[in-house]
Amino acid sequence: MYDIVIKNGLVIDPSQGIKEVMDVAIHDGKIADLRRGINATGARYVIDASGLIVTPGLIDLHVHCCYGIAHIAVNPDLACLAKGSTTVLDAGSTGELNFIGFKKYVIRNAETRIYALINIESQGMIEFSRPNQKWPSLITGRDEMFINIDGTVEEIKRNRDIIIGIKWAHHGIKGVELAREAADRAQCLLMAENHLQPETLKYMRKGDVITHLYHGLRMEQHDGLLDADGNVQPEFFDAVKRGVILDVGHGAASFKWSVARKGIEQGIKPDTISTDLHSGSYNGPAYDLPTVMSKFLHLGLSLEEVINATTAKPAEVIGKKDVLGTLKIGACGDVT
Repeated sequence: MYDIVIKNGLVIDPSQGIKEVMDVAIHDGKIADLRRGINATGARYVIDASGLIVTPGLIDLHVHCCYGIAHIAVNPDLACLAKGSTTVLDAGSTGELNFIGFKKYVIRNAETRIYALINIESQGMIEFSRPNQKWPSLITGRDEMFINIDGTVEEIKRNRDIIIGIKWAHHGIKGVELAREAADRAQCLLMAENHLQPETLKYMRKGDVITHLYHGLRMEQHDGLLDADGNVQPEFFDAVKRGVILDVGHGAASFKWSVARKGIEQGIKPDTISTDLHSGSYNGPAYDLPTVMSKFLHLGLSLEEVINATTAKPAEVIGKKDVLGTLKIGACGDVT
């Protein structure tokens, strides 16, 4: 007997190379069967998905969901799970000084499965998105006094089940250097924003993540993917060769259509598609993960590529490829 049987949907599961009409059965929180013609007799719930696409639960690799702790954050269950993202990675909303509150009050109580990156800045992003708030420069990670590598590494070690890695953003190239040191000591991945290029890429290694791939800010300064002439900076091709993950991180001002189009035309496709969902992007222009996914269909990626970039690939990035981002029998029963 199954708890849930989803029948007659077009199942697309890139982790198994599946694209066909099938049934999915879930029991005790796990995928129990995946094939045509599953007998649903006795199932608690039967869902007819005729005419619909059925995928592994979507994974959003860049959100801000420490709701109630930082003004930048959204409610994960309303903004993510309700829109199809069953698993999310909070991208450095908190640091080593306030992660404990995020864990206790949000992660442990949310229906959404939440993993986290810890910010190299000890206080995380508490100063972001509060209207008219003026913070002294001392409060931000531009002052090394607020980057505590020892404390950051210890917080990661205490929370290996939740913290996947370290996030760098907004704090100058010295911050990247310190984030690299902390990631090496903690033996975890590093996510860095796509700024101060090509210098930032020099610190990125196989399995690390560059987010905000297609932003269009300060192009005349070669700050991102393209140079001032619209050509992909060669260091990005080198990064791809050594296994650096390229992530969308759409956000409110971190995605420009023309940059994405030129990048894709020159061979730089995203490995992972994410929203950078926060209080400034939730009501547009990102909205939710399916909306951001649809943009890449219009940019020429195949449906299978887009779904892979929001299921199997992000699951691999966070080290969960056997249990998330897949409909393999025995995997977590997350379905979108």
